[in-house]
Amino acid sequence: MMTTEPQISVQQIEAVQLANIDVLSSEYLQIDNFLTSDEHQQLLNYVLGKEADFVSTSTSTNAMNYRQSMVLYSFPEFSQSILKRIEAIVPDVITKLGLLSFPISYIESQLTAHNDGNYYKIHNDNGSPETVLREITYVYYFYREPKHFSGGELLIYDSQISHNFYINSDSFKTVEPRNNSIVFFLSRCMHEVLPVNCPSKVFADSRFTINGWVNRKAN
Repeated sequence: MMTTEPQISVQQIEAVQLANIDVLSSEYLQIDNFLTSDEHQQLLNYVLGKEADFVSTSTSTNAMNYRQSMVLYSFPEFSQSILKRIEAIVPDVITKLGLLSFPISYIESQLTAHNDGNYYKIHNDNGSPETVLREITYVYYFYREPKHFSGGELLIYDSQISHNFYINSDSFKTVEPRNNSIVFFLSRCMHEVLPVNCPSKVFADSRFTINGWVNRKAN
């Protein structure tokens, strides 16, 4: 059993009354065919033309050997249209994830590429002062077909509470990175990306994602 990276205090979470439950089940929502076929192909073509602009990823704690992938932080040609589409379905996502409605301040986005051997170890997305307003994490998967990689599954861990902190349980949900699908889950949930196996090591054969976070307004 591992703690979060960094740990999340129970006081950071609205549902403190759930502290007496042994295991808090992680929930997620996966939607297929999020983009049209034309939009999906246009996004792929765009990403393949931006290979030189991708940079190595890091973590908020600058931990070594914790995360390996490449990221593109700015992609205005697509980010705004993607964010508008996400914003339109967020109310339904909130309901299906069993959350109370909350005012949204902004939605973040970045474009990530996982190639051979890339991974992201167990972490959460709102465990630091800079990220505490993140309520919902989303991951949109896209890649070339036929698929030239394996692995890269997303594990979303159930939670336990120990010494007033959320830690991951031994149980988890496994999310397959289905092409042109988008996944939503609570940002407080511990999760990880399993290593990707891409024998060609060619950038175009990567497991691509647009991922980000729905932030609530500060009190």
